[in-house]
Amino acid sequence: MKNIRHIFKLMPLLALLLTACDKFLDVNTDETLKGDATMQELLPTAQFYTAEASFQQAYVACQYAQQLGSALGANGIDTYAETDNTLGWSNLYLYALPQLNAIIGKGQDEGAPAYVGIAKVLTAYNLGLATVNWENVPYSQADQKNFSPAYDTQEQIYATIAKLLDEAVTALAGTSGAKPGADDLIYQGDLGKWTRLAYSLRARYLWHGSLKNPQQIAESTIAALQKGMKGNEDDFQLQYNSKNLSPWYSKVAIPNTTGNLSVTFTNTIVDLMNGTTQGVADPRLSKVIGLKNNQTAYSGVVPGSGSGSTVDLNNKAWHSNIDSPLVMMTYSELKGIEAEARLMQKGGTGTSAEGYAAYQAMITANMRKVGVADAEIDVFLKDAKVNVGASKLTAKHIITEKFKSMLLIGDVWTDIRKYNYLDFPMPTNVNPDLQGKRIQRMKYPDSEITRNSKTVLANQKDPEVTMWLINK
Repeated sequence: MKNIRHIFKLMPLLALLLTACDKFLDVNTDETLKGDATMQELLPTAQFYTAEASFQQAYVACQYAQQLGSALGANGIDTYAETDNTLGWSNLYLYALPQLNAIIGKGQDEGAPAYVGIAKVLTAYNLGLATVNWENVPYSQADQKNFSPAYDTQEQIYATIAKLLDEAVTALAGTSGAKPGADDLIYQGDLGKWTRLAYSLRARYLWHGSLKNPQQIAESTIAALQKGMKGNEDDFQLQYNSKNLSPWYSKVAIPNTTGNLSVTFTNTIVDLMNGTTQGVADPRLSKVIGLKNNQTAYSGVVPGSGSGSTVDLNNKAWHSNIDSPLVMMTYSELKGIEAEARLMQKGGTGTSAEGYAAYQAMITANMRKVGVADAEIDVFLKDAKVNVGASKLTAKHIITEKFKSMLLIGDVWTDIRKYNYLDFPMPTNVNPDLQGKRIQRMKYPDSEITRNSKTVLANQKDPEVTMWLINK
């Protein structure tokens, strides 16, 4: 009953998101709780919970990656404290994945490949969220009335993701059956954009494993991304507004503004933008990072300390104002992946003209997305500290800019772990259980341990143990 009441509370939000579709205006009935819920009723709900799971992941992962830090003191997640991200797990396994599975079944039964394709893209994405958080996770035996499913290994999950995305591309090319419209909150039924997202996610998840077989993965990744997003208009995000509030606004910015502090930006990300680290000021600074009242200089919180910050994740920041979208993947990220892959093709020392253009396009796309003027972009790109030339471009140049471009996108933690946390200083008051090592994973939720303890205990590893993905 608790879960049912929870969904009933959320359905007015989902209804308002679909103002173009009259049947969603009956806010007293949750159509997705019926056994005969239609694909059109299931899709927006599944997309909503996908965005919620993305937010919950980013809230934790961006603290581990040192974009965010606790504003509450010296005992936050940013000390590499273990956390289970229970809400993220619930959104994935109680809501998003079961509803996506239902869409796939109904779409196959009703001959609607467009819905099948979209649901498979979203399923692949949600599995990507799960495995980079917890490594081994349930899937092949999940959602089958099995209360103690075995967990798939991370290697199996990545193979499943690849298969789902390939199947999605095939399905999205189908011409028969019902097509989504207003019920598709992300691309409003544009199947071309869903296809490009499938290829973009293929590139992302291929590149996750680049440490294992760099040259081969680089070639496969480039082949995928060439069919991926073509510009910022293809970005994978859920748009919120003044009636349907973004979680970064409603759950972080507003509480921060009213004294119920949670997280703010770290000195790691602020110093990358204010000129302290790179020696060049980034014009995104005032767009994406808010200042506390009466402050004029930008200083981020020292991770693990809860102090030192003049900045705020408030309603003046691009990602957390009343009209902000919840961003899950961008064209800018795809160009960053291309820059990394082309650098790898050259052996990691210098890059090709195409690789250098991708590096520059990554920066340009994100700056334009957050509202930086072209003249300011041009000045930044011409600065000698950024404009190093193709022959001198390094992975650190690319990842530094990718780290900024992927602000508040939880998958940035995967990059940071792959590159051994770059040269980021250890947090103060760091979790002593890690014995000086960096955190590599979230722990399984206590509820899962209670329900499926034997399986969980067989898969749980210490927080400092690197994942299969990152082991060469």
